[in-house]
Amino acid sequence: MERPTLSNSWSRVARLTPTLRPHVVIKRQLFRGEPWFVVADPVSNMYFRLNPVDYHFFGLLDGERTVDDAWRMTLDRFADESPTQDEIIGLLGQFNQSNLIRVDLPPEAAQLLERQRNRRFKQWGGQAMNILFMRIPLVNPDRLLTWCLPVARPLLTRVGLVAWFLLMLYAAYRFVPHVGDFLRDTHSVLAPANWGWMIVLFIVTKAIHEFGHGIVCKRFGGVVPEIGLMLLVLFPAPFVDATSSWNFESKWHRLLVAAAGMLFELAVAAGAALLWLWCRDNRPESLMQQMAYNTVFLASITTILFNANPLIRFDGYYMLSDWLDVPNLYERATNELKWLVQRFGFGLKNVQPPTTMPAEHTTLVLYGITSGIYRVLLLAGIVMFVSTKLLVLGVLLGAWSMIGWAAVPLGKFLHWLFTSSTLHEHRARAIAVTTMVIGVISVLIGMLPVSEHLRASGVVEAANRADVAIQADGFVTEVRVRAGDHLEKGQIILIAHNRALIAKKQQLKGELRFLRSVERQSLSESPTEYPQHRERTQQIHKQLAHVQKQLDALILRSPMTGTLASGAIEEFQGQYVARGSVIGRIVDMGSLRVTALVDQLSDASALFRGSQDDLTVQIRTAGNARHDIDSRIEQVLESGRSELPHPALGHAGGGQIAIESSDAAGQTALTPHFEIWLELPDDGATRPIAYPGQRAFVRFTLPGKRPLLLQWGHRLQQLIRERVVF
Repeated sequence: MERPTLSNSWSRVARLTPTLRPHVVIKRQLFRGEPWFVVADPVSNMYFRLNPVDYHFFGLLDGERTVDDAWRMTLDRFADESPTQDEIIGLLGQFNQSNLIRVDLPPEAAQLLERQRNRRFKQWGGQAMNILFMRIPLVNPDRLLTWCLPVARPLLTRVGLVAWFLLMLYAAYRFVPHVGDFLRDTHSVLAPANWGWMIVLFIVTKAIHEFGHGIVCKRFGGVVPEIGLMLLVLFPAPFVDATSSWNFESKWHRLLVAAAGMLFELAVAAGAALLWLWCRDNRPESLMQQMAYNTVFLASITTILFNANPLIRFDGYYMLSDWLDVPNLYERATNELKWLVQRFGFGLKNVQPPTTMPAEHTTLVLYGITSGIYRVLLLAGIVMFVSTKLLVLGVLLGAWSMIGWAAVPLGKFLHWLFTSSTLHEHRARAIAVTTMVIGVISVLIGMLPVSEHLRASGVVEAANRADVAIQADGFVTEVRVRAGDHLEKGQIILIAHNRALIAKKQQLKGELRFLRSVERQSLSESPTEYPQHRERTQQIHKQLAHVQKQLDALILRSPMTGTLASGAIEEFQGQYVARGSVIGRIVDMGSLRVTALVDQLSDASALFRGSQDDLTVQIRTAGNARHDIDSRIEQVLESGRSELPHPALGHAGGGQIAIESSDAAGQTALTPHFEIWLELPDDGATRPIAYPGQRAFVRFTLPGKRPLLLQWGHRLQQLIRERVVF
């Protein structure tokens, strides 16, 4: 790639005689098998990576040799690998801004190199624009960590890592069989009464997380100069500055520092999981159990979803950066995308890419695109979540974030586009390309009609079905069928035994025999007493018939012809079953349908604004999401309902619909929904992949087409109206 060697600004720095400041530390590291040099400033805790050629150039700056002399000596030795004059000016500017070099600057050179005079002000300004992840430094924790290190050192060894691994295995062995019970209680986490405890435990667990980063960094010889609070979506969370780990020569040490927070937090989650299991058996429904549950939720799920995610700049990001040997992964990926636009979009030939290695080019492009998309989706998700709780705050967060993440960068780009000297020969092309891209995007989302879809969750049900309920108390002595068996009406399902009923029957029979003899005797000796004895005999007859009916009910029979849909019914063998207990359901597999729910406010208006015959309906069942099933609407229930047709649709059953926290059965939705019955055709391929109780995903294609911008606007309007109403 052709690079311009000379620069028009070179005369302003050529005669300078800079040198590195005495406090600067330089360490050699290997990245992808090649040597690099990390320049560290222990005072400001800033780090820069230099390749061997740049390191050679700075090594020649001894306070007497000029910049021009050092550059020419580097040019003589490394030829085409040497940095250009513009690159040297950029490096000198970065080092001067970071106070890494000592040099007497004339006014013209100071103006060239001092690009960030108000760096602290801009740093706070940048955090203000990024209000969802603002950092507030507080104190220096290095002395505290130095005091804690001797105590924690035995755990910060290979033996400690093995012990952590064994704890994880044991906790998983005990906890995994109860994951279903754990997930069924997730509604308790978001209960308003639990918010205060969640805030306290979140701060505590994240403090342990950050302590892990700090103590492991100290363990390997790093310094931790800063601890503070990070406003994570306006939620306070502690943080520590462990960036000195970037100076570690060992990649594995850097990885351990990045992973330490998650290791500490997962250890807390493991202990809390064991405590939760103990409380379930010994102190159910206690505050201790709820605190243990909250801790498991915070220290495991949130850690995995956020800290381990490499697409946002938390622990997973730094681990990926070290693993790939690509420092400053996000910044360099962003610069890579900028370079692609400038080089191939605007036609600039003098711009330099952030890397010259083909493999790293691919890594940076892929990461830049995926992380950019994820950041947009994350922002939208956060704003939507906050809006569901506090509408005004959600709107303000969304507006502020749009200013910081879209409006300000767009303003800077337009200023660069119309004023940058870099574009003086290519400005017309850059403006034309930018205008064309904006025009294409505007047409695609604002003018081009596209199909409008509405998605809903549903469950497979049988139109013809009957619950199998125990009709009398007893112990099951024989189970004659299994789940999935085809049953005929009246076929025996199980037989139960009740000694009390048998004893009651024998007792009543004895009383009946006695009363009959008394009745006969009174007929001959005391006719006036006969009616009284006759009435008593009839009462015993009725009681005996009732007991016999209960005994007959101990033989449970199928109420209809169909397939038995239940869990492992054979597990009832030897178990006590109470009257009214539903142990399964008989379904007619030839009458399967999908019952879908659509939101009464947000979705119903869009779904029913035209004829139902014009709707295109497609269904995908859980476990076979690649197979589309064409369907049609059979019936729409007229009014919105809060009662879910099946627990599988609610959060407690793994569905997507929020349920009332007070509903132990998990079948009362927070907001009313329309219930829609959809045909499930028997095409020979559908039946093997659809069964009662299976979740289904429904997509309605609405009649007519509208631009995406109008669709998004309508959805936003419906969402706001829904939040205001509810």
